[in-house]
Amino acid sequence: MVREVWEPLARYSRLLVVGSGGVGKTTMAASLGVDAAVSFELRVLVVTVDPAKRLASSLGVGPLANTPVEIKLPASLEPRGKLFAASVDMKRAWDSLIEKHSPDAATQSRILASPIYHNLSSKFIGSYDYAAVEVLASLTAERSYDVVIVDTPPSRNALDFLDAPRRLREFFSSNLLALLTLPRRTRVFSLATRPFYLVAEAIMGGAFLSDLTDFFTDFSRLRDGLVAQSVGFSDLLTQEETGFIVVSDPYGPSVVEAERLLTALARRGIHEAAWFVNRSWPARLFSEEAETAARWLGSEGLELLLDQAGSELDRSIARRTVAEVLGIRDQIEMAHSRETLTRIDPSVPIFEIPIAAEELVDAAALARLVATARRFDPS
Repeated sequence: MVREVWEPLARYSRLLVVGSGGVGKTTMAASLGVDAAVSFELRVLVVTVDPAKRLASSLGVGPLANTPVEIKLPASLEPRGKLFAASVDMKRAWDSLIEKHSPDAATQSRILASPIYHNLSSKFIGSYDYAAVEVLASLTAERSYDVVIVDTPPSRNALDFLDAPRRLREFFSSNLLALLTLPRRTRVFSLATRPFYLVAEAIMGGAFLSDLTDFFTDFSRLRDGLVAQSVGFSDLLTQEETGFIVVSDPYGPSVVEAERLLTALARRGIHEAAWFVNRSWPARLFSEEAETAARWLGSEGLELLLDQAGSELDRSIARRTVAEVLGIRDQIEMAHSRETLTRIDPSVPIFEIPIAAEELVDAAALARLVATARRFDPS
């Protein structure tokens, strides 16, 4: 049976799962990948650039690498398609970019051999974010897969992923790069730039400053290719075939971040495929029947417990237990994001994923997680 979640998602051949750290992006990407391969006659690829490499454990397989590997789905699931998974080595992704865009072999060799490059390649220019978009573009260009689901990097700000191509372009036009490469472009120092080099040399040492200048001079020679590619990446994010799935917890800062992210996506002309509220509490906690039961427990139910209590200690325990149960329910109700969910554009499908009742350690469990998804009803 095809899940309800695929009604708004099936139109996309590229799905990017975004959201705050710790909300379950990796699990949702893996679950959707498994369910897509089970439900449709498609070749489905799930990609993660998460350095924690949790995707492999979520799928119940060994360590993943750059090259996609097929995940053998249990026969009990009666899969109609095939599932593949990969975990991108960010440094290798950057090495590939250097090899592709270097103007000559000598420049390529110097950059790849540079200690500065090795130290900075995991940190500079939002490298995890940029690598994720680069991998998405290359795998899509191969057309070996019908659907590519990307688990985006953990980030302090989910918008970092969307901004990675633009930040790369800004870096190449920045004053910092101009300053770092000035000594190799001209021997004429202005009175304005000379103090910068005197201070930098005193702090970092003349040899390190020279190495830094050499590295960024070589790196700047990749500008045309990397900038052109980043423009293509930006276009890729807004294409009709690309949809974004926002994931959040049912409460707390991640809900605020999800709301902000959905607004930003709409403003940028990017397709908001759906919002998945992960680890939601059961809907019955907020039903009219639950309200009636809570009122009964706080009045008649409590009186019944007190009547049956055999001692004052038992009566005290009964009062405290009822108060704690009702207090926990009140906290859940106050924290739950249902008011926030009603503020979102109604054209954005919202699905609530209940707290998993089992460990998500294999493909079958991941498929069952998607089966629990329920469409949010604002009424």
